[in-house]
Amino acid sequence: MDELFDYFQGMTLPAQVRVSMACCLNMCGAVHCSDIALLGYHRKPPIVDSEVLEKVCEIPLVIAACPTAAISPSKTDDGKKTVKIKGERCMFCGNCYTMCMALPLSDKEGDCVTVLAGGKISNRISPPKFSKVVIPALPNNFPRFPEVCESVKKIIEAYAADANKYERVGDWAERIGWEKFFEKCDIPFTEHLLDDYRLQYDTYRTSTQFKFTEAAWDVSRAIGGIE
Repeated sequence: MDELFDYFQGMTLPAQVRVSMACCLNMCGAVHCSDIALLGYHRKPPIVDSEVLEKVCEIPLVIAACPTAAISPSKTDDGKKTVKIKGERCMFCGNCYTMCMALPLSDKEGDCVTVLAGGKISNRISPPKFSKVVIPALPNNFPRFPEVCESVKKIIEAYAADANKYERVGDWAERIGWEKFFEKCDIPFTEHLLDDYRLQYDTYRTSTQFKFTEAAWDVSRAIGGIE
């Protein structure tokens, strides 16, 4: 990301812009609450190296590390202890690899970079916000990531030209509407960006910022079938 660092050195922006990075869905880099976030995303399940797994890893710990219970104990043809992965349950988070180097996740064809935008931790002017996926997958072209850098530049330039003073990226997007955000940033909108997280309305309902109006009841009834 050297190119982005040099590019933004002399810019004057309407407000603070936090650009963060994380290498997996565990979000150690707080990409879920950053103005712009770059997330390394894997699209293939880990490869199980049964030859070394039992020698270097604690198999119960590897199994317990999986948040979707996709990993279970198994044995090789010659009787060695190993694990098997249920591909349809794997969310490619990399938790198992952090526990065991014998389950490598990186894959040149399957890896990509996801760009998120609009998040923040501060409650100044508006409540804290989660980042939203705005570009589902860009090529993982190491080491300079030209496609990723170009996309970040487009978002920042559109934001700098149009946002009000002290307005964060998420506040700007909500003011002009997310449809306009994609248009101004020259980002295509695809079916991969639809938010179908069904527990979201429960999360909003428990927030200190949530005002439970009659309209909110209508939304709850429509989503969750509340009578």
